[in-house]
Amino acid sequence: MKYDLIVVGGGPGGLMAAKTAAEDGLKVVLIERKGNITEINRACSQIFYTHKLTVMAGGESDNGKPHRDGYIEPVSVECHDTKTRFHFPALGFSLDYEGCLRPYLNWLSISPSGYVINHYPWNDRPWSFYYHKETFLAGLLASVEKAGAEVRAETIGLGAENTRDGVKVRVQGKSGEQTLEARAAIAADGVSSKIVDSVGLNEERQVRSPQRRAGAGFTQYIMEGVETGLPESSWLSWAIPSLNPHSNILIGLSADNRHTVATGATNAVAVIEKFMNDPRYAHMFHHAQVMKKEGFSLGRRIFGPIREPVAGNVVVVGDAGAPVETWIQGAVASAYMAVKAIEKELNAQKGYPEYIAWWQQAFAFHTPEYLKTISIQYTLNAVCSDDDIDYVYKLFQNRIGIPVMLVARNLDLIKKGRPELYEKLMKGKQ
Repeated sequence: MKYDLIVVGGGPGGLMAAKTAAEDGLKVVLIERKGNITEINRACSQIFYTHKLTVMAGGESDNGKPHRDGYIEPVSVECHDTKTRFHFPALGFSLDYEGCLRPYLNWLSISPSGYVINHYPWNDRPWSFYYHKETFLAGLLASVEKAGAEVRAETIGLGAENTRDGVKVRVQGKSGEQTLEARAAIAADGVSSKIVDSVGLNEERQVRSPQRRAGAGFTQYIMEGVETGLPESSWLSWAIPSLNPHSNILIGLSADNRHTVATGATNAVAVIEKFMNDPRYAHMFHHAQVMKKEGFSLGRRIFGPIREPVAGNVVVVGDAGAPVETWIQGAVASAYMAVKAIEKELNAQKGYPEYIAWWQQAFAFHTPEYLKTISIQYTLNAVCSDDDIDYVYKLFQNRIGIPVMLVARNLDLIKKGRPELYEKLMKGKQ
């Protein structure tokens, strides 16, 4: 075999996998479709979560534990004047980051008329940090190259095939199509992974939405001069069904003092433009200027998670095996664990069962509670009017929690105060 490991995908997961394996002495080739591997050319929130919890009133969920979201093992951020370290204590590694950083202390959900529900108690403990993803990727890529891994940009992974001794991966580059051979491969090529599909791992995944809305996607404006009048350390989320019945409208301030204004919809650009020109919100944009527009389209189907992300000698990491984003934390953590599992297998030890067990407990999307939360979230915007949202937010504005979960936990209260809204929520949930 020419290589010990082929890594398909040059995002956080793929770069972390190549870095880890090359530093451990494996002969690695990294395949990435983009020419500029570190460039971010689609909408991306660029948030490093330290404790993103779906917090209920009193900090507890229905089963007495916090509702967690995404990658759920502990992480922390260590900040110095010129350098930051992202710590993964459960797995025993850390990553340096030398870019800008801004802490988010609050997540404010806001109704059409301005009633506010805070997801977290008002305090000085950040729940996340804005970071510059291109800078983070550049640091990982430098480590990959320093460790001696081969990097092939402008190359697409077309598919993989397990062999008796390892794996073959078909790739398409500028010089044409060829087949690479290695002892193992990692699929880190995102939600529409060709590698995952080629080895049959999509066949047993539950299709949660076989017919997604045509043109569904996410769009964000990068802007200067936005004046929200709310604390700069807050992530802001407006629920306005009359403008967007499918998703909230989000505003956050980055470390370089630019605001992101974003939403998900089939007509996301039109939604953002209407929001900025709506008399209720136009005051925030009187002095604003759009610097950049970014977006991405969603696939036609929403898959459930891959329960066992290993097929022969192909191991899946990050978004390639998930129904939603695994975040930077989940991407690099799964890449690290996948490499360690492969190294054990190459030394005649049982690494893959350990990786599968870790994967199933490290992400919230494997739990029934997560599906319940998502179900209620989409119901609330889809069936409510602006007046309904104002009623709900006014009802819970003195409580701490995420609106959709406060509603789920207090349906009897809504039934008593506004029975017609209760009926709409129950019908929509079904």
